[in-house]
Amino acid sequence: MTRLKKGEHVRWYLITIGDFFNEHTPHWHGNTVLVRGHRTDVVSLLPAQMVTADMRPDDPGIWLVHCHFSDHSEAGMAALYQVLP
Repeated sequence: MTRLKKGEHVRWYLITIGDFFNEHTPHWHGNTVLVRGHRTDVVSLLPAQMVTADMRPDDPGIWLVHCHFSDHSEAGMAALYQVLP
């Protein structure tokens, strides 16, 4: 499990590789990220795209990050991350 500290700067590198049908929507529970100047908890990634998402976690606990496409989550595209006080 990825462990983060409350208030530290974390950079997530998001990338999709593959063909035209390889789209993803990573979604963080419990905290938000800053992407292209916008605060959000979900990012849309088109095929062959890379995005950086900056986070300063402020809500301690164990949280889920997963793809919003249900078949992707069911196939295992999900993980837990922990924010330590």
